[in-house]
Amino acid sequence: MPCKIPESCERMREVGAWRGRVARRKRERLSAERWSEGAVPVWTELVAWREAHPRATFSEIEAELDRQLTGMRARILGDLALASATADLQAASVEERPRCERCGAVLQAQGREERGVVTQGGVEVRLERSYATCPRCGDRSFPPGR
Repeated sequence: MPCKIPESCERMREVGAWRGRVARRKRERLSAERWSEGAVPVWTELVAWREAHPRATFSEIEAELDRQLTGMRARILGDLALASATADLQAASVEERPRCERCGAVLQAQGREERGVVTQGGVEVRLERSYATCPRCGDRSFPPGR
């Protein structure tokens, strides 16, 4: 059915294009190819480290492996966290939006904020994600665990 209100049609096209860009960024974030490319320097460094430490013990090798993988793990963890539908509530349909834990109403996006989360490996990952407020009770505890 063709759109009858020009302003409404234009807004619908803008929202559709914006959602397309968001979906493309999420796919790019979750690219195994990108992660593989990012791993190459880690593998190269491990080989160089091992050549420089031919008498390293198993424990020393494990410690170096963990040190090298920590940064890569943090990048992948950040990508996975930001790929969820709740990372960008403005792009999510009403059906995709989370509900208030207190009263069950659909949450409304209230902009984006950045915060740091420290991984188990001790690396800080900066996440920029949507925040929301409940229109019914005013709760602002989204995302969970904030």
